[in-house]
Amino acid sequence: MQTALFFFLLVTVAYVQCRPSEQSIDEATNSEAAVQTEEKDFCTEIGETDRLLFLGCLAGLVPEADAVLKENGGDVRSLLDKICGPDGAVHHMKMIEALEMSDDAINECSELIQ
Repeated sequence: MQTALFFFLLVTVAYVQCRPSEQSIDEATNSEAAVQTEEKDFCTEIGETDRLLFLGCLAGLVPEADAVLKENGGDVRSLLDKICGPDGAVHHMKMIEALEMSDDAINECSELIQ
């Protein structure tokens, strides 16, 4: 009886160790998606026309982003100049705070400039 139980224990351990892992397939898919997503610096690696289009799109879709736009001159060009200017970090953070819960709008506007 002990031999049979020991044999079943070994078979169970071997099965657990040798079975294909579905998690590794999911991780491989996620890593491929991560490789495809390329982040670029907004002020230096994206063209000015695309930056203006992106900010205008966000201002149209997100009321908080529109409020930041109005606080900083009222037009997209002045906001872009402030974000990419010497004191850009302050304005950049205001825009990030305005867009915290707006992932769908960010994705939609990002598709316009790709």
